[in-house]
Amino acid sequence: MSFPLLGNDKIRLSVEASLKSGHLPHAIIIEGEAGLGRHTLARYIVNSLICTEAVKPCGNCHACKTAAAGSHPDIITVLPEDKKKNISVSQIRELRQSAFIKPHMADCKIFIIDKAETMNEQAQNALLKILEEPPSNIFFLLITESATAMLETVLSRCVTFKLSPPPTDDALEYIMNCLKPKREEEAVLTALKQAKGNMGRAITILRRKNANAAEVAASEFCEILFSGSEIEMLTLLAKFEKDRVLADSFFVSLKYEIAELIRKNYKMPEKAKFLTALYREMDSFIDSLKTNINLSLLFASLVATIKKLSRKYI
Repeated sequence: MSFPLLGNDKIRLSVEASLKSGHLPHAIIIEGEAGLGRHTLARYIVNSLICTEAVKPCGNCHACKTAAAGSHPDIITVLPEDKKKNISVSQIRELRQSAFIKPHMADCKIFIIDKAETMNEQAQNALLKILEEPPSNIFFLLITESATAMLETVLSRCVTFKLSPPPTDDALEYIMNCLKPKREEEAVLTALKQAKGNMGRAITILRRKNANAAEVAASEFCEILFSGSEIEMLTLLAKFEKDRVLADSFFVSLKYEIAELIRKNYKMPEKAKFLTALYREMDSFIDSLKTNINLSLLFASLVATIKKLSRKYI
């Protein structure tokens, strides 16, 4: 798997060299606006650390797949708790205790502190204690829109990677090639201008302006994933039974929506296991579209799989 961010060549060279030499800093701050790829970079670093293959990250080994599904036991994400705006000092103290427990699967343990700027001074000082004398094979990734809210003492213990927008030509080519359905070049350039070069925001603008039936259906499908009947699900899918292109777009969008649900439900074990199992099934449905499979049967199989996994995990 190649480095996933466009532009940011200095960061790419630094990260790749550190991973190759085995001297990745134990504490990294990933700073930048939403949409610049902060979480993408974090996932690349995390997967590179836990991957078991020679060329890292491979994306195909058990560790990489478990990480992609959000269920790797040695990757711990800390976020503000439900309905709270800040990461509390108690969460950081819990993190410190967990850091001294040996990894379960990987050779290291990784803590991702998302929205790190929401830690108050007390929480940051609690984190500082373990940043100063971390256990071996422990890594901290602090994700933030702005590091200005971080204490100087914390900043001094971390290496900061500040992301910037990629060159417009590179962003244009990427969006034109990957976004489904395809957009006109003029529309993409307009969105990039509105987003001030921020590719993630530009994609969001384009999706909002051109929200297609498949993306909307995938979102609606996830809304009834836990409570909907088989008839409700099949009725929603019926509109795609005669259009393989839209069906493919639906499954791709659904896979993305399920990944988002995994992140939102990681503290609810039963739902998380169900969603993770369903996420793992998505590629087989996407691959089936490359054959001459009957779409009605494919959608029926999807609904049957959902009900089977629901009975098993929920």
